[in-house]
Amino acid sequence: MDRPQMELPDIKKLYSLKNLPFIEHTWGHRFRTDQTPMILLFELMCVIENQYQAKNAGKIKSIFAPENDVLHFNHSRNFKLRILLYQNEILETLFNSSMTDEEKWEKQFEFLRTLGNDQFDFTDYDIDHIKKNFKSFENFYNVIRILSSITFDPLSNKRWTSKFVYPISREYIWCDYDNIKGSEDRRFFSRGGELLYLMMCRSSNDLRIELERLFIDWIEDEDNSYSRLAKSLVRSEERHPIDKPKNLGYLPFSNMQCFETLSEDIVKTLKLPLEKLDKVKILADMTGFHTGNYILTIGEMYSGSLDNIIESSPHYIAEVLTKSTNSIRKTSIQSISTQRNKLKRSLSNRIPELFETCCDETEDKVERDNLLNEASTNAGKYLADHILGYPHVCFRAIGFVSRKNTRSYRYVISEDFLHSLVITLLGSEKRLELKKFTKALQHRYNIFIDQAPDHNYEILQSDLNRNAKNLASLLYQMGMLRHLSDACSYVVNPYKEDAL
Repeated sequence: MDRPQMELPDIKKLYSLKNLPFIEHTWGHRFRTDQTPMILLFELMCVIENQYQAKNAGKIKSIFAPENDVLHFNHSRNFKLRILLYQNEILETLFNSSMTDEEKWEKQFEFLRTLGNDQFDFTDYDIDHIKKNFKSFENFYNVIRILSSITFDPLSNKRWTSKFVYPISREYIWCDYDNIKGSEDRRFFSRGGELLYLMMCRSSNDLRIELERLFIDWIEDEDNSYSRLAKSLVRSEERHPIDKPKNLGYLPFSNMQCFETLSEDIVKTLKLPLEKLDKVKILADMTGFHTGNYILTIGEMYSGSLDNIIESSPHYIAEVLTKSTNSIRKTSIQSISTQRNKLKRSLSNRIPELFETCCDETEDKVERDNLLNEASTNAGKYLADHILGYPHVCFRAIGFVSRKNTRSYRYVISEDFLHSLVITLLGSEKRLELKKFTKALQHRYNIFIDQAPDHNYEILQSDLNRNAKNLASLLYQMGMLRHLSDACSYVVNPYKEDAL
């Protein structure tokens, strides 16, 4: 494969970066360890909904056009719905009280009116909207309880403007917001979702067309029950273009094979005959995997000689969880250490080349050396704080790495992640022969179960055979494996009725 194409705009000026953008020109601007795969998905959905608004307003030609690099709208905030779900402190007390419905409504509306500020305000129109849609206070209470039950991480102590309902409807696609500073917060929406969006924009034309069609269907599906519940509580939020479009994150590559694979998996997941809540979980798992894989892919590309750079995927030697140690576990632990070292070498290899591109050649040599040392130190710190550990942030959340029964992390195949892999790989297919399934894991995702990546890995064949049997046992326990009379074992799609 040819070297992925790159572009080198002046992103230091574009984003007002304090330091020379070594990290940004190697991996992009930016990934941070505060952003889990589900938060990545929330941010990604905000960007897509934003571009949907921009297309409808005639600001852009298509949602996933390769040239899209700005946002024309602020992300949806939907404060009033979030207030009802997360700040309605008296709701439970009112519901359990002996007051009449009229008294409960009076207390509830009085409470909501006191919460108003410059960002939102419960007006008479909002109160009338609620009263018109609910015949009893109990119905109102039950709707809020239902929506609260599909909140991501409901027990977290995050502020109410950093809590999210799963984005199963347009009404629940909203941003992370700092209600003290009065602006969108970049701690959790740190641009990782924007980079995922740019990856999808840089996939092939057919994929981009299909992504647009499927996401428009998702956004415009306003007749589902969850959408109707949200609309019964609050009026639709008005959206207006901002005066100055905001720059999206910066992705240094205009094409990579891993962008294609990401987009293919998103398309296959969106096409699944599943409820949206089930799709959200799979989308989060696959975006988490592809984000971690992208970071490690860059490590593979730049850790060696820079004379012949090609896209080279990392290998994932994955153990199906077992109590006893084996050569697969030991090799997997070592492979993770090797990958981290490659990330470090990638940065050190890129710095001299990027320095010559970013730095003014007319500067004094001493000043140049001081600038290089300072910028290298800052880049190394960011690498240690956010890039080195970010693949594991993603992989831990989806169940792809574990320290169970060990002191060090190694790649594992857990039940949750295996479920997402099966559903994504099979897509609309009813079944796939087990050996072909393990081959597909290897060729598509570089996940190795029953064989070593190459002769350099000291893995016993007996351990690989046992690992394959453990995978078959796990699939069988999950109801995703069938042994047929012809002695063949098939991985089955549980969402295809006649596959069982």
